[in-house]
Amino acid sequence: MSDSARRSYAVGALAGAAAFVLTYVLVYALSISTVQDALLTNIAESFGDDRAAWKIVGWVFFNAQFVTTTITVNIPFLGGTSAVNFIAENESLSPILYLLPPAVLTAAGIATARIDGTTDSSRAVRVGPAVVLGYLPLAALGAVLFTVSAGDSGQGAPTLLTAIVLAGIVYPAIFGTVGAVIATAFGDS
Repeated sequence: MSDSARRSYAVGALAGAAAFVLTYVLVYALSISTVQDALLTNIAESFGDDRAAWKIVGWVFFNAQFVTTTITVNIPFLGGTSAVNFIAENESLSPILYLLPPAVLTAAGIATARIDGTTDSSRAVRVGPAVVLGYLPLAALGAVLFTVSAGDSGQGAPTLLTAIVLAGIVYPAIFGTVGAVIATAFGDS
């Protein structure tokens, strides 16, 4: 692998990691009041964790990428497992949240291509997906860290496989590539 390719992958990985963190921060800013004051707070309290708001914001972060939250309740006659997307099912959360991951990942793709010096779309298609290298590990880690558990009573967490495949690979690959192609299309502007 050439030094140029290593540099491109490193830039893409940094852009992907930055995109993950920035998207989480934006989702946090737009949803924390709803998480603390609305229905979602009851979920955290039912799991026995009063300080779980940042984790539930993580659920919303993944929900914005169409990754459901798997809620499992282990209470006889009342328990069960369900998959929930809080943005789709809660009127207090704005559907604008769905636009944040694509927008930030597209910007990460643009940044990757610009820093790399990409000038043609064939290179952009190779450089843009490098955003996955930084986004995927954080998506996998986030899916685990955003677990809220109440011992044997139940737990809630982003659906792991979907978090890894859809949020960790598909979203950054597609939107990172779109961003890189946009950067080359408007590179001389």
